[in-house]
Amino acid sequence: MAKSPEGASMFVVELPNPSIHIERIPRTIDSSMPGGHAIVRLENLRVPKDQMLGESGEGFRYAQVRLSPARLSHCMRWLGACGRAHDIATDYANRREAFGRTLIDHEGAGFMLAENLIELKQAELMIDWCAGVIDAGSLASVESSMTKVAVSEGLMRVADRCVQVMGGCGLTEDTIVEQIFREVRAFRIYDGPTEVHKWALAKKIKRDWKEAHP
Repeated sequence: MAKSPEGASMFVVELPNPSIHIERIPRTIDSSMPGGHAIVRLENLRVPKDQMLGESGEGFRYAQVRLSPARLSHCMRWLGACGRAHDIATDYANRREAFGRTLIDHEGAGFMLAENLIELKQAELMIDWCAGVIDAGSLASVESSMTKVAVSEGLMRVADRCVQVMGGCGLTEDTIVEQIFREVRAFRIYDGPTEVHKWALAKKIKRDWKEAHP
């Protein structure tokens, strides 16, 4: 008897299906994803073999193909958004006066915008590096994990500084800065929380060390 393949498999299921129920769509901190984040319940779902995608047990391997480009697309999206937030905060700091001079001339605000500029460029370079690895034909699993962590954490700081520079105005819906801050916070969770990526990278570091010290 042939041994059954181990691992997950991918299937396509036509909708609507009486065995697939959307229980609810929770309200989340982010609002940019079409359809939201539904809680789905599967009940007595049976899928015929001809609706399997590819080979049995190869689902995880197939999923890996899209992971790196998906992570990178999120990085690019939020780099653009945070660049926009930085532009808005910069405009505000150059127009708003406090204590006899514009905010940009106060080190507290000016330094935050300078730090933004640095982290935006760092994010851009990480994205470009990872895209180059993917273009060369690699799955770029490690590189995309590194990029996702660096970019999501860096852009969170950028968005936070934009809100801080704009003060009370940054907390309102008068500009898109408030929304970008919320959306980027969610970015640190989806497509793998920062901690999960660090855990995977730490395991790779351990494997590499063992190979170098047999």
